[in-house]
Amino acid sequence: MLSLFKQNKVYRLFLTYRFFSAIGSAMFSMFILLAVHLIYANPMYTGIAGLLMAAPRIFSFAVGPIVDKRNKIAIMRFTTFLEFLVLSLLAFTPLLDSLGVMFMFAIIFVYNVAALFESPAGTALLPQIVSEEKILEANSLIDIVAMAGGIAIGAVLFISLGWDIDFKFIFGLSAFFLASTFIFSLFLKNPAANKNMTKALPTKYMADLKEGAKFIRHNILLYVTIAVVAMDMAGEISYINRPMFLEYHVGAQGYIVFTLMGLVGGIIGSYFAGKIGGKFKLGKFVFVLFVLAGIVRIVFALILPFQYVGGLVAIVIYIALAGLLDVIFTSLNQKIPPKDMVGRVNTMSTTFVAIFVAVGALVGGFLGRVVPVVDHIFIFQGASYFLIGTFLVLVPSFRKLPTMNEIKKQF
Repeated sequence: MLSLFKQNKVYRLFLTYRFFSAIGSAMFSMFILLAVHLIYANPMYTGIAGLLMAAPRIFSFAVGPIVDKRNKIAIMRFTTFLEFLVLSLLAFTPLLDSLGVMFMFAIIFVYNVAALFESPAGTALLPQIVSEEKILEANSLIDIVAMAGGIAIGAVLFISLGWDIDFKFIFGLSAFFLASTFIFSLFLKNPAANKNMTKALPTKYMADLKEGAKFIRHNILLYVTIAVVAMDMAGEISYINRPMFLEYHVGAQGYIVFTLMGLVGGIIGSYFAGKIGGKFKLGKFVFVLFVLAGIVRIVFALILPFQYVGGLVAIVIYIALAGLLDVIFTSLNQKIPPKDMVGRVNTMSTTFVAIFVAVGALVGGFLGRVVPVVDHIFIFQGASYFLIGTFLVLVPSFRKLPTMNEIKKQF
């Protein structure tokens, strides 16, 4: 992975951009639901906030042709600047005064509309600056660097804020990192594939959309998308209830500790994705990862109420497994399609995921009010991973998937 960093100057710049973007975005995503939960103490409000985080992605399908046809770096610059502006408003405007929860909902929605364009633009840019055989390593290193930065910032917050969480300071710091992201985006240069695209308009828009959907429908990405949809919906249901679950068992500061340990797990998972993710036949490897993730998630829900350290170990292992799966699925979405179709394929997949994640947010908010023991929601998530893994291994074309480096020869 380090050889890629040393040899590819364009990738180094892109990695720096992703570093600041990921920290700013992660701080917002990690703390916004906790802020809504602690300030308003209403599980339905937390569910609505989760819905607003997911809802814009339902329209990802419409973004794909724009990303493929337009200057990707220009899109990244504009959207990161917009993200900086809205988080600055959140940091410097009273949360508890006249604006209240509706203001927070509006900020969440606008921010995620901007992210709707920024993320696929970066995803589509990566295959144009990194060779095919290095895509898995490139994604792995991006995740490692981003999460390492998140751990450092989270540790500073934990030490400096004490037992009182200052959300304005947190969101202000998030805005600072997004401002840095915008500044570094100015240093990014367009690869040859992106030149002269700044003023290009999407042509045959509906045809482009249909082409992206058809590509997914007629190859292994259909089953990848189904698996990610089910995985993310179950994950969203538990994610909405995570602030309540962790605050009840370990307190608000414990929430931060577990979030940081989750980032440690993410680094471990991303590291192993880059090191060993390309060495195993993916069909069987993914099945094993889902089964292990399901077991560890159930163990986490059962052990945390009685054993703090055991819960920390379980969350590290679980996030490592989930992170490994995420890097593999992201790399498949970049590696299998032609380079001029990555944006469409990625956003079509994201649309299907977002629809069910939005539903999962509302279901999670509802279950948080009616399920007597919130721990059961996390046990359900673990059980669902068994079903997802079983579904994939029963699909012959997925079960026979070769290693990542051999994928291009097969599809």
